[in-house]
Amino acid sequence: MRSVLLAVVIGLVGAAFIHIVIILALPMWTGKDAWTRVMVMGAQNRFFSLANEPNPTGLFNDDPNIRTAVCHFDITNAPVRVIARGDVAMWTVSAYDASSNETYSMNDRSSIGADVDIAFVTPAQMLQLRRTMPETLERAVLVELTRPEGYVALRTIAPLPSQEPAARAFLSNAICASFRIEPA
Repeated sequence: MRSVLLAVVIGLVGAAFIHIVIILALPMWTGKDAWTRVMVMGAQNRFFSLANEPNPTGLFNDDPNIRTAVCHFDITNAPVRVIARGDVAMWTVSAYDASSNETYSMNDRSSIGADVDIAFVTPAQMLQLRRTMPETLERAVLVELTRPEGYVALRTIAPLPSQEPAARAFLSNAICASFRIEPA
């Protein structure tokens, strides 16, 4: 009986210790998630290029051949369209929710054309678009998101120095903007 009581007491003391450590460590972890770091970079619906070396934001490219730009958005009131054009060796685009869970991913090999053209919408906005699809969105990939806040990471590669200008132009000219759905 004594050994059972001792085991219970040790278990309770251990659990209390673990909870105290977690509570004291939370301030150290807060603000270090990708969502918070992307939000701090600047205004919503605008791409920001990431550096290729460690920096105070904590967001950078580990691979010297990869170029990345990020844009955070909120589609609560209006959908967001991501467009990027250019002659690059390869591109990928990934969307993440505010918890940094990947919600969508596509690359140049799986796109409709050679360019990025994606509209992120809520379920209600998708219904509106299905009723009256604007001509400008006919070739866009429509992605329905269940959570309205998120961010997009647009990447391209520049393995050769001669490809660097095209990669930088591809990212700097990329558009991440909200748009209106015209009523039927």
